[in-house]
Amino acid sequence: MSEENSGATCVSLRLRRTTYEDAYVNVPVTDAILKQKENGTYGIDYDAFVAEAIRLSENPSVEWRVEEHCTEPHPVQKPRPEDRQAYDVHSEREGT
Repeated sequence: MSEENSGATCVSLRLRRTTYEDAYVNVPVTDAILKQKENGTYGIDYDAFVAEAIRLSENPSVEWRVEEHCTEPHPVQKPRPEDRQAYDVHSEREGT
């Protein structure tokens, strides 16, 4: 296709961008995360531990840091809604 006709047609693709963040939280060892074993000793209940860590992570004081960004085709392709815009490289070139 010649360069002068290259802006005549575009094909849209719906993308999805995910930002992964990480944080560290200290979970207090309390009855909320302890479970008694068959031998009478206590250990940490992993599921309760994770649930408590997630609950604590909702505190606004938790320091979240961006770990990575990932952009991929959205698994559900559908027509663009009327209230959304699509980036068009051709209109950017026209503005320069």
